[in-house]
Amino acid sequence: MTAAPRRRNNAPLRPRRKATTVPDVLFALGMALLVMATIFFIASFVDENLSNGDAGTVLARAFAGTLAVSALFAFLLGILLLRSDRNQLDHYVAPLLIGGFVGAIEGWLFLAAQPPVFLLVPLLLLVFSLRPLRRALSRRFLPRQSAR
Repeated sequence: MTAAPRRRNNAPLRPRRKATTVPDVLFALGMALLVMATIFFIASFVDENLSNGDAGTVLARAFAGTLAVSALFAFLLGILLLRSDRNQLDHYVAPLLIGGFVGAIEGWLFLAAQPPVFLLVPLLLLVFSLRPLRRALSRRFLPRQSAR
């Protein structure tokens, strides 16, 4: 028996590579920045203890604006790095939920005037936005049902 000859790929372009896990982290980070921007913008109108006078309020709003612009760039860079995997929802749903949770905790800790060491702890949760870790956790805790 002879083996079938290997099919040659004569296309002038190389096939596209799959997306890495970097866009997922960028989506989580962008969502965290967007949630923090929203919290700081709302707090600049509501919270009386946020600042001492008008300069602090303006600075809080400017900080919220820069966070929102940074979130926009993180989202755009993530979309560009997805390549041909843009239509897969697993790149968006879990990282956006994780990023929203991290941003809410981070914004609360910042407004509650916690020590700077505590501000780094929620950022460790961004590790869960990595696809290999998410897949391993879903296989571990959500086993597939057998077909009947």
